[in-house]
Amino acid sequence: MNNYTFDENLSREEFGSLRDNKSVKTHFLGSYAWGEVSGEGNWVPYYTGVRKDGEIVATALILQKRLVAGYSYCYIPRGFTMDWSDTELLRYMTAAVKDFCRRHKSIFFKIDPDIRYHVIDDNGRPVDGENNERLVRELEDQGYEHLPLTYFFDSEQPRFTFRIRTDRDIKDIRSGYDKIVKRRLRQAAADGVEIVEGGREDVDEFVRLMTMTEQRQGFFSHHPDYYQKFYDILSKEDMAGLYFAKIDIPALTARLIKEEEDLAAEKTSLESSEGPKNKKTEGRIKSINERLGAISRQLDSLKDSPQKVVTASAQLLVTYGDKVWTLYAGNDMEYGKFYSNYAMFDYCVETAQKTGAQFLDAFGTVGKPGVDAQLDGLHEFKKRWGGEYTEFIGEFNYITNRPVYLAYSILIPIRRAIVSRRLLKEVASGNR
Repeated sequence: MNNYTFDENLSREEFGSLRDNKSVKTHFLGSYAWGEVSGEGNWVPYYTGVRKDGEIVATALILQKRLVAGYSYCYIPRGFTMDWSDTELLRYMTAAVKDFCRRHKSIFFKIDPDIRYHVIDDNGRPVDGENNERLVRELEDQGYEHLPLTYFFDSEQPRFTFRIRTDRDIKDIRSGYDKIVKRRLRQAAADGVEIVEGGREDVDEFVRLMTMTEQRQGFFSHHPDYYQKFYDILSKEDMAGLYFAKIDIPALTARLIKEEEDLAAEKTSLESSEGPKNKKTEGRIKSINERLGAISRQLDSLKDSPQKVVTASAQLLVTYGDKVWTLYAGNDMEYGKFYSNYAMFDYCVETAQKTGAQFLDAFGTVGKPGVDAQLDGLHEFKKRWGGEYTEFIGEFNYITNRPVYLAYSILIPIRRAIVSRRLLKEVASGNR
């Protein structure tokens, strides 16, 4: 029997000691910094862990939310930071957290481990390959309730995502992009889309783009103040990166006019040359005409654009352990024709590769493509980058007070529906 002990008040240093441990499952949602972010809201964070012979071998960020009558429930985002193949440790951790919850009048605790369920095809259907059904059975045997599997964004965290392997040469990674991505990246480069890093003084600009995106797509994620707190807390531990895609409209206009003048001069020279024109010359004239038409259309489209450097896209990245997540993104679709969001995502991939991360996680997609048109657009965008379509094992509740839990299960969905409708109305009216 291993000599385990449970500690519910680890220091920041002890709690983060497993961050770069390759033998355990780490996630930014289980970090000390995320506990601080959550503590700014309606959660009370506890930084707990298990020692084996005095050494930290597992941690759990336990977020407690108060309910009525002194009761509460707990959520451990993305589950325990530990080696999930160690069944004895898992059983000890479960028993320790169960005891913690009972002492804190929590009626249940939830986990949603960052562990793949099945290998899936492009339609989200399981196929032959590695699976973790054995772990699911082990959790059920220990007393966890495996909640119904979700296929859209209707759980605490996305159950499906795309993950790009970034521990390889950048040319190899980009070779996996589909043709649409490659073509739009070339267009963005030709238009001079530039990615620049921002700081805390630029969070308001990020919020502006996020608000535009929310109002356009009819959803609400967070109050604007949240993003400032998020950036301030995570950036202290080098976990947050804020980036903007900018377009210099005057410089782009000047380049196009110069190209138009050069092509017109070349065309005049070719057409005025004496003697019969061969096929090569005729082909070049045709190519020039096509490009001149494209330049003319592009210059027309720029006439109403403000003659300044504009910000078209923004992205908040999170780095932790061996992964980078593209967590929050906002776009001004007035400049959608520049494909700055493609340039931004490619920059994120390159950033992950340069930092030595094993994966870039696109942080969420649907598990049933072809059902929701708006979500399908998001799904197709993330799919085009050549990442692995990944399904997680889902959510598990461990009930510690069944009578109160049953009452909670009936009332909370009703409250959530009311709050959701209110928030959507605020977004639609522009009050958020």
